[in-house]
Amino acid sequence: MSILVMPRLGETVTEGTVIRWLKREGEPIEKDEMIVEISTDKVDTEIPAPDSGIVNKIMVPEGGKVAVGTELALIDGQAVAAVAAPSASAVPEPEHPPDTGKFISPIVRRLAKEKNVDITQISGTGEGGRVTKKDVLGYQAEPAVQPAPVAAEQKPAGREEIVPLGHIRQAIAEHMMRSLRTSAHVTVIVEVDMEKVVNLRRAHKEEFERQNGYHLTYLPFVCRALVEALEEWPAFNAVLDGDNLILKHYVNLGIAVTIPDGLIVPVIKGAEGLNISGLAAAIHDLAERSRSEKLRPDEVHEGTFTITNPGSFGSIIQTPIINQPQVAILSLEAIVERPVVVDSAIAVRHMVNLGLSYDHRVNDGAGATQFLTGIKRRLESGDFGDELLSPVGG
Repeated sequence: MSILVMPRLGETVTEGTVIRWLKREGEPIEKDEMIVEISTDKVDTEIPAPDSGIVNKIMVPEGGKVAVGTELALIDGQAVAAVAAPSASAVPEPEHPPDTGKFISPIVRRLAKEKNVDITQISGTGEGGRVTKKDVLGYQAEPAVQPAPVAAEQKPAGREEIVPLGHIRQAIAEHMMRSLRTSAHVTVIVEVDMEKVVNLRRAHKEEFERQNGYHLTYLPFVCRALVEALEEWPAFNAVLDGDNLILKHYVNLGIAVTIPDGLIVPVIKGAEGLNISGLAAAIHDLAERSRSEKLRPDEVHEGTFTITNPGSFGSIIQTPIINQPQVAILSLEAIVERPVVVDSAIAVRHMVNLGLSYDHRVNDGAGATQFLTGIKRRLESGDFGDELLSPVGG
């Protein structure tokens, strides 16, 4: 009898949630065939069976939270010989469906089968045209034939709808409420003149895109200024442990990324060692892999500070919630042209609001304002040298 246990999916991962069993009790399974889907802090991973046999007992139901090492299921290897061999007509699903020639993950193939969707008809948005879960769900959401309208007197339209929260949304809700219960949240906002950064980006964006193959955004500039400011004010790059403040003399920068089911925060490890080009490359890589579900569990852990970018959707002021156990989070809002007074004259400049939510148990308003104005000063100077076209390490 083999025992499937909750594996350690990363050095910092201590627990997970059983999302879905891919096999049921009494069903045969081959060694290394995927048996269960586990979510660890919003990163979903399929776990293979440790041995061939029959699924004798499932010990944790779907939705159950388990610690690393917990027994998940029993597999009876002695019973495998009693299972009839598959008939010649039973043809396994190919990983490369006819005409596509592209790898389709087991999760995506299973979802397409459940939704009765022909994968060959879907245009993939993943890397190299790969079909993702989002593509399957999006294709399903657009029926080929619109149903005929039903007369109101025959079937009144429903005015309420019950939508169960997915496991990612539930995880976000738990994290946010825990943060509000833990930290004494205060938010300070400064206005930043981004004119020099706008001009610098405008001068280099075409060459940057030719060299790297993706767009240069404003986020790497703000991240670079933030990392430099954290070196000067390390109390915002810290963890509160009882009566002790643990200062981090390195920066693992969390980047909030929007995904179909909510939000995920992958981490750039060692961000203090990267220049603007390096930060741009890391941000692009993590964002792409977040949206195509390729992140590893360890890549959403060990962050020391988080930045969120609601301005990309048009927001001008938000007060973000701290990502525990960190002590602060920065919000980058929309960069917009506004009339401002410059040298006693009215001028039109590219302006942005930066919002810092911080834990008042650790830092006070004076320190928070100095830290935020330190970021402002670096951005307004626009003094980033040749970091845009130099090697990523700086």
